[in-house]
Formats: sequence, C-alpha cells, structure tokens
Amino acid sequence: MLSARLAALLGIAYALAGCGGSSPGADVRAKVVQFGTATAQHEVTVLCDQVLAPTLVVRLTAAGLNCPQAMKLFVASVQNPTISVSRVTIKGSAATAVVLAGATGQKPALETLELIKTKRGWRLASLASPR
Repeated sequence: MLSARLAALLGIAYALAGCGGSSPGADVRAKVVQFGTATAQHEVTVLCDQVLAPTLVVRLTAAGLNCPQAMKLFVASVQNPTISVSRVTIKGSAATAVVLAGATGQKPALETLELIKTKRGWRLASLASPR
C-alpha cells in the first residue's frame, strides 16, 4: 500500500513539475505570470534574477541604478497589478505576449511584452508597449 501511495505522489509531483512536457508557449505564459506575481509581491530580486533579460537589465541600469533599485521604483508605481495573457507568438528565440494589464487607478490596457529565449529560459526583453 505504501509503495502505491509513493508511486501516486511521485506521479503527481512529476506532472506538476512539468518535466519535459511543457511547450514553448506555455513557458512564455508562465514567465509573464511570474512577472505579474513578482511585481504584485514586490519581489525585486525575482524580477532581476529570473524574469528580466540581461539586455533589459543593462538598459534599466544605464541611468546609474542597479536592477533592484530600478525595480523598487517600478513596483512602487504599480498598486494591485493584474495581468492576463491573451496571445503568445513565438518566432525562433523571440516571443511576444499580448496581455491585458491593469492596476489600481489605471485603466486596463492591451499591451505587448517582448521576450527572448536565454540559456536560463524565457526572459522579458521589454516591460510593455501599448498595442
């Protein structure tokens, strides 16, 4: 009985981990969701280390702030952000995600996020541009 439970738990863990079963589109969507969650929870280290592309970090820090400082300013300007992905398009190592983004005090807006595939997975190459 114990081995059957263990096998079931391992099967569930394997499915939840998505070992080899995720698609590029699902990976892009997951990165956009991670961006929204990290922004809402003010997780600037997650944004800098796991969400933003290195090229975007360089552009953000060109003004003399390090990434966590720049992201603290960014997340402080957004209250209760929401983001939902409506469409993902992938062309090679580049992707776009059309999202509906909103926050307290802001009208919801349809925006496009650009992502690039890096050695560490999909990363945001831009924060947003209006559609």
